[in-house]
Amino acid sequence: MKTALPIFLMTTVSIIYVSTGCSKGNSYGSGNNNMDANMTNITKAAWIYDTAGVGTDNSGTIAFALPAGVLKDCQKEDTLYFKSDGTGTENQGPLKCDTTKTKPINFNWSFTANETMITSSDSLFSGFGGNITITSLTTTQLHLLKQVTVSGVPVIVDLYLKHP
Repeated sequence: MKTALPIFLMTTVSIIYVSTGCSKGNSYGSGNNNMDANMTNITKAAWIYDTAGVGTDNSGTIAFALPAGVLKDCQKEDTLYFKSDGTGTENQGPLKCDTTKTKPINFNWSFTANETMITSSDSLFSGFGGNITITSLTTTQLHLLKQVTVSGVPVIVDLYLKHP
């Protein structure tokens, strides 16, 4: 009986460790269920600007606001639509950044790196293109992170999108 309690405790701790220690803790992943959920989440509705800033690491925490004028009000109201066939559109809102462009701007995209990145040869939002890290993708929020170089200095830009 004295040995049964330690064995029970060790077994319980091991089960808890294995069942919780293997998850990444992010809202995206490489399992098939998450891949289906990711596609559903990103394609179910339009995305619009929520907030953006400069991060100091890859945690998704905004440390500094973007400098004034980096994002124009006309860009903040644009909507992005991701389609499950790997295409998408960016629609300008009522404030037009370019009044000569009246039609939606088409783009191609794909999930890469076990759906932890979006890859696009086109600019998706205010210059975001290429490989863009997804730090969070839920039913209500899409958080993107991109390292860019400004005057020779690498800078991490965090962009949060939400549904309108």
